[in-house]
Amino acid sequence: MSLNTVPLLTIGIEPEVEQFILDLLNKTNVTKMEMNMDHMLETVTPRPALVISGPPTKDFSPNELAQTLRMQYHDVPIYLICTARDGFERKDFIKNGFTDAFLLPLDAHRLKTTINESLALASSGAIVVYRPVKIIDLEPGTTLDFDTSVYLPTNNKYVKLSHKGDALDAEKIEKIKKSKMNTIFVPADQMQSFYSYSAKRLRTLEKTSMSETERKEKLSAAVRDLMSGLFTQTVSSFESGQAILKDCSQIVKSYIMQGAESEWYTRIQQVLGEKGDHYSHSSNVSTLAALFSMGLGIGKPEDLALAGLLHDIGIADLPADVQTTDIGQMNKHQLELYKTHPEISVKLIKERKIVVHEVVMKAILQHHELYNGTGYPKGFYGDRISKEAQILALADQFDYMTQLKVGKALMTPAQAVMKIRDDQINDPSRILYNPEILKKLLSLFPADLGVSSGAA
Repeated sequence: MSLNTVPLLTIGIEPEVEQFILDLLNKTNVTKMEMNMDHMLETVTPRPALVISGPPTKDFSPNELAQTLRMQYHDVPIYLICTARDGFERKDFIKNGFTDAFLLPLDAHRLKTTINESLALASSGAIVVYRPVKIIDLEPGTTLDFDTSVYLPTNNKYVKLSHKGDALDAEKIEKIKKSKMNTIFVPADQMQSFYSYSAKRLRTLEKTSMSETERKEKLSAAVRDLMSGLFTQTVSSFESGQAILKDCSQIVKSYIMQGAESEWYTRIQQVLGEKGDHYSHSSNVSTLAALFSMGLGIGKPEDLALAGLLHDIGIADLPADVQTTDIGQMNKHQLELYKTHPEISVKLIKERKIVVHEVVMKAILQHHELYNGTGYPKGFYGDRISKEAQILALADQFDYMTQLKVGKALMTPAQAVMKIRDDQINDPSRILYNPEILKKLLSLFPADLGVSSGAA
């Protein structure tokens, strides 16, 4: 099946998201259908490899729509796309037949990735989509039953590293690490082979924990499930708030704190160096804030992890154009709205009756306050900003600086901290973070690990 003949079906897509979908599917054979029972029961030729549905109309309940589509297309992925939070119950949609459900613009990145992976599976190799795999999960010298590549962000290219059946020797892995990379990439349709390899390796090492690759994937998925319920819940009670808090605590315990004390620096390295979305950013900031707390001896790591999970939930309440615009490209009105998101986050936590420690609330509210008083929402300065908020702010900035960005060289953890430090030293007006905290944080990163040469 060639690239331009992958057959897809869209049903009742909302006008405001139609262009987004068509841009994703511009090299495929797309059939459009109205959300009408007579049409939906017709046989579509060629049979679609993927079905994308808009939200149910007044003629359908969500369950009826899911079951009707699943009856017709029982063996293909069926994705639901909505733009309104009211009535969006992702778990129920999946339970009744949808493969997955996406709420835009929050899920835009995840939707794009999911559709591209589905297209790759249906194209018989004509489309290749890559998934990140942590180098630490590969044993030097062992045969790999999957292809591997490295990504060069400055050139926006994937370069083949090894072919299926090859082994990566220790020298090659060390060379990759010296090039600031801790992640390589595997074709999405070969990830099952990686999981099998990883499981076998962990058994050989007599380890019961999951691989770092799977830890990141499961953490991001758990955060998405958490946010989906948090954002779409319409009725709040003390019991529902306790249930959300329990989910948060389980995420922190299972994916963030487990093994963190003995693998402090390694865990930080594994968090960084990937393209991200809202969910991976929240999981990264949560992990980093907990690790920074642990390394600096400031605050309780569990509190900082919880604050990291919830620090940006208010963004989901902002207009779609604000959510989808980079902060550097926002107009004055959009920026003013964006600066309200810490207060909205705290308000949402209270409305959902999620009872957390005051330290957590203060960290969330103040994580965009800056030491020189130029931050928001209150313009606090100096020691008026809690130390936990400063830790959370540094974790937030740290994740942003070390993300994989097209056209930019990858930045290591030490380089990120040194750049923040150097900016403050070179320009007194840019003292954005507590100098003592920043000095202690820098001491945790060996400088020789942060300065290296090579492609990135």
